[in-house]
Amino acid sequence: MGRRYRGKKQRAIHLLFLWGLLSLNIRTSNAQEHSDGLHLTHVRENIYILQGPGGNTALSLGGDGTLVVDSKFANLAGQIRAIVDSLQGGEIGYILNTHCHGDHIGGNKALGQGAPIIAHRNVRRRLLTRPSIDQRYVPPTPESDWPTLTFDRTLSIYFNGEEIRAVHFDNGHTDGDIAVFFTDSNVIHLGDLFFNQLFPFVDLDYGGDVENLARHIDQLADSLPADSKIIPGHGPLATLDDLQTYRRMLQQTLSTVREGIAAGKSIDQIQSEGLAEQWTQWAWPY
Repeated sequence: MGRRYRGKKQRAIHLLFLWGLLSLNIRTSNAQEHSDGLHLTHVRENIYILQGPGGNTALSLGGDGTLVVDSKFANLAGQIRAIVDSLQGGEIGYILNTHCHGDHIGGNKALGQGAPIIAHRNVRRRLLTRPSIDQRYVPPTPESDWPTLTFDRTLSIYFNGEEIRAVHFDNGHTDGDIAVFFTDSNVIHLGDLFFNQLFPFVDLDYGGDVENLARHIDQLADSLPADSKIIPGHGPLATLDDLQTYRRMLQQTLSTVREGIAAGKSIDQIQSEGLAEQWTQWAWPY
């Protein structure tokens, strides 16, 4: 009986946070607007971030070629390839996907042209099942864009003079999230575990869990070096201070929802009371 109650309560927190939080008396924010073009920024050493439509892309360029973290959409592959060529990045050796959503994996085949596509094993499993939510947001991902190499917990690639380590963080944004650590450069791509200056999207249909997400962010915020450069799945290039702010937002907004549930308030009541004013600008249409 207690287990069933806890399950219902947890589901209620998830539903409130995902579908209700974004409308808690907060106006829509234009915190992240992109043009049709891509924007290249040097992060550190040989690491770059590509921003524009879709999730943020990381590039490692060097003597071994180019390693890509998240490939955006297929129609951007030509532009990404041109940017890599302009930086003399050579052939694309590997593509890593931080999770299964189409705005992060849609360009895998078009960009990689045979390069190994690496992701957590749940990414391929989720693409095999293709829940209806995938078709609501982006077209189904063709099998040619699916990962060709998968792993369970951690994976290391030694490329361009450093260890590039992929680590699985279970049931956060989805159940297939990985963070990619460029260990010598001290750059981390957190995928959609981290929406910088935006409320997160927690995908329940793909195994997401907002309370687990908060725990993962706690772990990362406590363990990353102070001078880390952090690439979020969406939003601007970040520092550890930005991740700490995201952590604080998760803690405070989750507390607001939990307190409302504990007080017996309805979803409508919790929504009508809203969130703290400091998070007003974090709302966005998605």
